[in-house]
Amino acid sequence: MGDPRRKKKSDSNKRRGIKSRHSGTEEERENPILPEEEVEADVPVESMESLEKERDDLLDKYKRLAAEFDNYRKRQARDFNRLIEQGRKKLIEELLTVLDNFDRARATCQGDHSDKEVVDGIMQTSEQLQSVLKKEGLEEVPTKPGDPFDPNIHEAMVAESVEEGDVDIVLEVFQKGYYFGLDLLRPVRVKVGKVPPRNGVDAS
Repeated sequence: MGDPRRKKKSDSNKRRGIKSRHSGTEEERENPILPEEEVEADVPVESMESLEKERDDLLDKYKRLAAEFDNYRKRQARDFNRLIEQGRKKLIEELLTVLDNFDRARATCQGDHSDKEVVDGIMQTSEQLQSVLKKEGLEEVPTKPGDPFDPNIHEAMVAESVEEGDVDIVLEVFQKGYYFGLDLLRPVRVKVGKVPPRNGVDAS
């Protein structure tokens, strides 16, 4: 005859939904599912407050870093524009001397001076201008009649057939070309002599 108290306790456990340690699958016995109120009770209020404080601190740091980066970007843009303005100012200051010489040449034309004196003054001013621009990085693209035509640095304005030759050549230079540093600022505008086709194929 069983103990009525044990039976009463077992019935109470069944009503509360608590399984016997020997009941259920092996996975359920190893990882028992706790009631929802027991899981919530395992997270202390202090831990939640600590996590919220850490979240707020990280958000505050992010906002400060974003503001600092925005200020840095604006400062870099101001410095870049200032450097550009300084470079332009320096170039204009150097060109002022050239402008002064042109003013003198204009005054010479109106005075009692020979044509040779006027031409010499203009030539000197031109050389001075070339010197200033060369110092700033401007270089002429060397090209003369008879040079092979190179589409990378030459721009063909007119084409004319030639009887002899293996490659297209420059017949005449219409306008000088210039490099600025390593970049081609303007191609040389030329007249091109095109060689006759070989076996129906244009040699160029």
